[in-house]
Amino acid sequence: MKQLPKTKNCKLELENDWLTIWFNNPEKRNALSEELLTEIRTTLKYVKEEKHIRGILFRGKGGTFCAGADLKDLKRITHTQIDSQDLAFEMSFKIGKLFEQISKIPQISISVIEGAGMAGGLGIACATDIIITMADTRYAFTETRLGLIPIQIMPYVLNRISLNQAKKLMLLGNSFDGIQAYDMGMADYIAKNEKELDEHIINIKEMVKKSGPNAIAKTKRLLSEYYSININRAAKLFSQSVVTKEGKEGLSSFFDKRDPYWNS
Repeated sequence: MKQLPKTKNCKLELENDWLTIWFNNPEKRNALSEELLTEIRTTLKYVKEEKHIRGILFRGKGGTFCAGADLKDLKRITHTQIDSQDLAFEMSFKIGKLFEQISKIPQISISVIEGAGMAGGLGIACATDIIITMADTRYAFTETRLGLIPIQIMPYVLNRISLNQAKKLMLLGNSFDGIQAYDMGMADYIAKNEKELDEHIINIKEMVKKSGPNAIAKTKRLLSEYYSININRAAKLFSQSVVTKEGKEGLSSFFDKRDPYWNS
């Protein structure tokens, strides 16, 4: 067994053939910074080769799962002197590759969502095989309210909920809770407290143990053929939205703590 990768922005815990990846930047609500993205992707490459690992848990430190992309990175991109669309493309492409990597990992993947799961953070969750939510967790697809488009996460969201539900959530950007996420089929398990949460995790691990690891890997590979996304095209469309007047205004209004011009 190789040594676990060294990470700073996520904490890795390997116990009884299960790896927990803790997003560990609570000051930024575990936003997907470039550093965190790189560390998660490096860890997933490690996991793919370690056949003894039966599953991965994604969790967030500090009471928040993940707030999505680091908006400070996006704001910096829109104010750069060099081609900001190229930089936005690169950022979106990396996030898209992360979602793909999570969905195609041969082991079982589980998201344990406490506090909040927003935008790209919710995309990570939808890319995993199983979602466990707390009843009071808050969710939202906030992209359109920032003048952006939630394109990289679409196939993973639509793999869990109906097109009609996705339209409502993505176009309006309204928040919803864990109970609503469970009722619409986005979340697979729901817990009212930490005790119930731990019980769900234990029970799922026991069920996974009863299935052959190679059978799980092959089944996952076959299932993944039913949904896919052109990451390159998605990154291009997202990067175009970042550098538009609307995208720049959405990001600026967020940091200025004011309404964008279309809501004034």
